[in-house]
Amino acid sequence: MKTFILPFVLLMCMSAFAQTINLTDYNKFLKEHVSSKGIVNYDKVLKNIETLHEITNSFAKISPNKGWSASEKKSYWINFYNANVIKILAAHYPIKSINYIKDAFQLKLIDHAGRKVSLDNIEHEILRKLEDPRVHFALYSTAKSSPVLKRTAYAPETVEKDLGMATSNFLNDPSKNKIDPTAIRISKIFDWYKDDFSSTTDMINFINIHSGTAKITAKTEMYYMDYDWNLSVKL
Repeated sequence: MKTFILPFVLLMCMSAFAQTINLTDYNKFLKEHVSSKGIVNYDKVLKNIETLHEITNSFAKISPNKGWSASEKKSYWINFYNANVIKILAAHYPIKSINYIKDAFQLKLIDHAGRKVSLDNIEHEILRKLEDPRVHFALYSTAKSSPVLKRTAYAPETVEKDLGMATSNFLNDPSKNKIDPTAIRISKIFDWYKDDFSSTTDMINFINIHSGTAKITAKTEMYYMDYDWNLSVKL
């Protein structure tokens, strides 16, 4: 029996590595279709829609397993989500908001490993279970109030650093959060996903760590900003 242990281990390792996705094409696509401000040029996307389909199809053939690290899983699922939300919006473009697509986040429109999943399946059933609230600031919803789309893919080796940067950039965007020691107006994202924090104190600490601005406390008045679902304009 011992003679089969090493080949089995090697086979398992090869299987895990074989499923590692090549981000070259997705990186190229992002650089060509996303502005330096994180705005997607959907007119250009439509002209190259087959390329996007090839990218999402390549993602769909991969199925992260238990052998993947948390960073690898975050990288894969964030990229998969963002590529598919662009694809879904583009299929209905031109529209003023993704909300013009009925149940855009709930419908199982996305091919993955031989089955259909929704954007909500990816976010709520997979990414949120990784217990890292920073992922919410890497997911692109197409809206003006959304975190901007990163112009390069989230790579496994840099995803932790990139998530910190995405969170900081989002918190310090005055169009999405206004932070002051006496009163803060923060994105509705913090309201929608407050359960991802163990307590209000935990959320306050998270904001303080990633904002790098004036520190807030439990005495700071907190308000949530309206979420503008209108499509970000081409820049």
